[in-house]
Amino acid sequence: MHEHDLGQLFLLKLNELHWDSSFERLLHRLRPGGILVDAPLTCSAEGVSKFLFKASGAVEALPFLALREEGGAMDPLREFLPPLPSPCAVAKKGLESVRRLGELVGAALELLGFNTDLAPLLDLPSPTADHVSQTRAFSADPQLVAKCGAAFLDGLERHGIRACGKHFPGLAGAQSSTPNDLPLVSKSMAQLWREDLVPYRALLPRLPLVLVSTAAYKAYDFDVLQSAALSPKVEEGLLRVKLGFDGVAIAYGLEAKAVRGTLALEEAAVQALAAGCDMLLLEDAGAAERVQAALGPASNSGKLPGPRIQQALERVRHARQGLKPPRGSLPQGSMERLAKEFANFSTLFGLPVS
Repeated sequence: MHEHDLGQLFLLKLNELHWDSSFERLLHRLRPGGILVDAPLTCSAEGVSKFLFKASGAVEALPFLALREEGGAMDPLREFLPPLPSPCAVAKKGLESVRRLGELVGAALELLGFNTDLAPLLDLPSPTADHVSQTRAFSADPQLVAKCGAAFLDGLERHGIRACGKHFPGLAGAQSSTPNDLPLVSKSMAQLWREDLVPYRALLPRLPLVLVSTAAYKAYDFDVLQSAALSPKVEEGLLRVKLGFDGVAIAYGLEAKAVRGTLALEEAAVQALAAGCDMLLLEDAGAAERVQAALGPASNSGKLPGPRIQQALERVRHARQGLKPPRGSLPQGSMERLAKEFANFSTLFGLPVS
């Protein structure tokens, strides 16, 4: 196994959208399997398109080129398109409206050169969350969340956009004493099955990617509380065996001490992959390179078995099949036409679109 292959296990999060020779060399060295643009889209739409084109050309295999676009509070596209209503507001108007939301998001991502959306959010709303956070959830009814998630997927799939359900197995009810503590979900297995897991039970066969929760789950790790991404009982026992998911599971938040606990980042990354995750979402390039360097020795020592790495790489390759490469330029008038469609949709919800 070549060290460059291991880069496919990384989803590199970018907190700024800036292209230079240093960043290009990083991509050549790391060869990540995915790039998440999490920076404000303050440059032009044409600038975003050109950036994605350059980034995809700097690695051998076309990576996941991802954005977190849900509408409402999580709406980075509003930098150059009319704002989209929240998932909660759209769900109240019915499934056709949710499907249309997915279509608009999918059309915009495809036009810009993205091929992946870290959405839909499949969490139920937490009673203790603030109002803005609650509007990110489609509904408090798990069956309706499942139906809305399916409708949103319909819209994305029309434009060839990969979807990523989040945050498995659900964050409703997650509590922490302070922001620096590991969030804890105290629901029983039966509660999770009839509530938080309902959308996943319905949608996992359609989802190529899932983002794994940072919370710990008492029902699965009562004796030693640990983040779901580090837990074989959640990753292998629940997600893989009981629910039969064979897509890509993504661990995130490992750079936070609250999530990884006493483990060093490299140790936490090895444990997450060994537990059943297939990709690691990391936002520090230096940290990603350190983790990459640690994976080979971990495999040689048996801490991270070679077959587990090969399985993860194969899942990533399978999920990437058929991804559309970015064009690097926008057809004339395309953004203006799409902006009108966004505006027509958003005015139905009373949003200002000027």
